[in-house]
Amino acid sequence: MSTSELVDPHDAEAFDAWYDVHRAATDDGREFAVTWAREEMRAGLLTESAYFGKEIWAVRDEAGAIAGTLYLDFPLKDNTSVIQAGIGVRADVRRRGYGTQLARTVAERAAELGRTVVQGQLDVPIDGGPTPAQAFAAANGLTVANVEVHRILELPLAEEFLSGLAEKAAEHHQGYRLISWQDRCPDEYVDAYAAMQATFELEAPMGDLEVEAAVYDAARVRAGEEQRVAQGRNGWITVAQAPDGTMAGYTELYVGVHDPLNAYQWGTLVAPAHRGHRLGLALKVRNHLELQRSHSERRIAHTWNAEQNTAMNAVNAVLGFRPVELAQELQRRI
Repeated sequence: MSTSELVDPHDAEAFDAWYDVHRAATDDGREFAVTWAREEMRAGLLTESAYFGKEIWAVRDEAGAIAGTLYLDFPLKDNTSVIQAGIGVRADVRRRGYGTQLARTVAERAAELGRTVVQGQLDVPIDGGPTPAQAFAAANGLTVANVEVHRILELPLAEEFLSGLAEKAAEHHQGYRLISWQDRCPDEYVDAYAAMQATFELEAPMGDLEVEAAVYDAARVRAGEEQRVAQGRNGWITVAQAPDGTMAGYTELYVGVHDPLNAYQWGTLVAPAHRGHRLGLALKVRNHLELQRSHSERRIAHTWNAEQNTAMNAVNAVLGFRPVELAQELQRRI
């Protein structure tokens, strides 16, 4: 067996060979797999970032073809003890040691980068498995630290349905103002928007995952926007402004030009001081209306929420999301 090799994403042929195996392994057996499209992945790797390091690795079979893939990313400004890894192996060569070789590479890179926590994710059937991937993770010392439910929603939704939900929710947050934009946050809101994003991972239920607040400011918001432009992703964002002018919550939806059949629900957060006013529902309803008024094509929206996030799960149920699989978030301290 060959040793792991670092793949240069600037080499189009090498990247495409890596991506083909990565995509096939990641999507295998999943009806609603949502792996990044080829051009999204390529642009994400080629865009320089001050906030994340990113690497892709491969191991080859006896014929010289890629047998297994590894994707690594590691935060550079916060959570600097963490390295995140995703391993995939071709279906026809599994259980031959290729995954184990790549797991050794994860441990080696973690040591070289001074990382002490390895994190990853497994997408498993809604009943929780068991699957060969879970057995592999357990054999390599990874344990389940958090579980999120992957839910889907077929779009578009009837505008009358959404408008009715908005009217009922509005009765509970009089004095609040909903503000929407596409792609680029207006300058007057960018600092408050960044401050809310900085607290997201501490406010959202994360189980036993080792997570600290992100270092977020206006520059990081702009960097993220620039990367999404490079990846061909369009964003719809709605925020709630409290009567005193402070930002009370936000929600985000993204659709990519390279993946037009799917929409992705990213972060949704209502600040603790403003909960109980049905702002979570109001934000999501407004954002879906904004998306559909410019993009009414049929597509599937995807969202992920921890099982213990009862408030957001209730909002998703009202909108009509249904569960399709579990995302088990894994962790190992080394």
